[in-house]
Amino acid sequence: MGLQERHVVRKHNGLAVVLREGQLLRLTQPEGPQVIDLNAFNLDNPWEHLGSSVTRRRETIHPSTGNTLWTKQPYERRMLEITADTVDHQTSPSGAVTHDMLSGRCNATLRKERYGIDSPGCQEILTKAVEAFGLNANYVHDPFNIFMRTGIDENGRTFWEDPFDVKEGDYIDMRALMPCIVAVSACPGASSGVGERALGLEIYEAE
Repeated sequence: MGLQERHVVRKHNGLAVVLREGQLLRLTQPEGPQVIDLNAFNLDNPWEHLGSSVTRRRETIHPSTGNTLWTKQPYERRMLEITADTVDHQTSPSGAVTHDMLSGRCNATLRKERYGIDSPGCQEILTKAVEAFGLNANYVHDPFNIFMRTGIDENGRTFWEDPFDVKEGDYIDMRALMPCIVAVSACPGASSGVGERALGLEIYEAE
């Protein structure tokens, strides 16, 4: 594969890039577990974006190799296909699994409530990332929480755990099935575990 772009995004930061149809997006863990909140938009019509509820219904709540990410209603089109995933997926005793299509994104209000810190969450980080493409906070949507380990408890509530099965060097590959704007946030929350780690983003040319 021909490498076209390579970026390193530190925790608390984000990035948005263009992914052409057929190109491959690789998201990596260069320093160990770091949750990635991913948004994706049709390059030609950004109101058509990744649809978490459509993907859950058509695929699964924990997407991995072979699954497709779909756009929201009323479009419901195939957007990104997961072609590789090196995580050694292990279901915990509580039923949690890595890669999440259940949870929303954190924001500044939630971080103040949870941690007592007045600082940006993924909502604000993703908003800043997509501004370069003329988009604003209204375009930011529920993400694909990559490398995040989640489940549903006996009361029907979602929960997260430390992503113990995510190791340094792990990656997930997604092939674009349409031209996209892809935005990522290196989530500042505790779901990534202890430490200040980065995410890696690489784009490879279509074969």
